[in-house]
Amino acid sequence: MSSQMFERSNRLASVVPPSVSASGSEPQDYIPTVLILDDDEDCRALVSAVLSNAGFLVYSLPDGRRVNEILGQYCIDLLVTDIVMPECDGIETITALRYSHPRLPVIAISGDAPMNTELYLTIAKKLGAFRVLNKPFRPNQLLAAAREAIMRESTLTSST
Repeated sequence: MSSQMFERSNRLASVVPPSVSASGSEPQDYIPTVLILDDDEDCRALVSAVLSNAGFLVYSLPDGRRVNEILGQYCIDLLVTDIVMPECDGIETITALRYSHPRLPVIAISGDAPMNTELYLTIAKKLGAFRVLNKPFRPNQLLAAAREAIMRESTLTSST
């Protein structure tokens, strides 16, 4: 795995409340892990920086071809994917993940589609994306969506 794919912030922000240890007595720091898929290196770097500076552990790839490999090696809490990518695009990735990892929250992003961006984002939402964001979006929009997705999944997991 290349070193460019892995980025970790040394800062620990309060992304989600601390989890409780198996004994139930002492809280442990929990660092949510995000996988970012975007063929645009600048956008991928920006999304990575925003999330890692907020305390997330970030992995990134230029498309969805290796997503199952990464999901098999790491515990990923959230996927942020561009929709239009030359190899394995976001729609293909979201569709495949609904079968292999149905509880993994997905944030779909797009803005430079040759066709209608809104149509792609609508399709992503119907396929199960937790949230969709039009590029360009503000960092606080991305952070709010990421925190909400992880909190929602954390709540669903703890209630089952």
